[in-house]
Amino acid sequence: MGSSSTHFEKLTRCCMKCKISKFLNKEITIEKAGVARVAIPFNGDLTQNSDFLHAALLFEVGDTAGFMAANSMEETYSFLTIDYHINLMRPVQKEGIYAIGEVVNAGKTLYVARSNIYTDSGKLVAAGQGTYMVTKILLSDLDGYDD
Repeated sequence: MGSSSTHFEKLTRCCMKCKISKFLNKEITIEKAGVARVAIPFNGDLTQNSDFLHAALLFEVGDTAGFMAANSMEETYSFLTIDYHINLMRPVQKEGIYAIGEVVNAGKTLYVARSNIYTDSGKLVAAGQGTYMVTKILLSDLDGYDD
């Protein structure tokens, strides 16, 4: 798969070095350029008063999937999220979640990606859309990218 495969591996490794990725025990897979899957296993310590998974985790997994999908298409510079909207559809209880992010528009400096968030049993629980900006930060300067 050439350089894209290597870029996907490097980008995934870099993202997994982030403290939040380690804390949430994320699994990240870039399926192809412009499409990524991010999963977070259930953790009872991350629920709210009614024992539902906190909605911030749905936001986090959806945004990360969109971010990874976008940055998978750029092999030199890192991206930053500049906007992310989420529509919550149903609560999640005692299940892990995953998101599939897919780029719907790739411009010169801005990318738009949509992400659907599911429970491990496959129920759609949220849908989001993010805008991601190409920065001047070299991927090669980020911890983990060139390890």
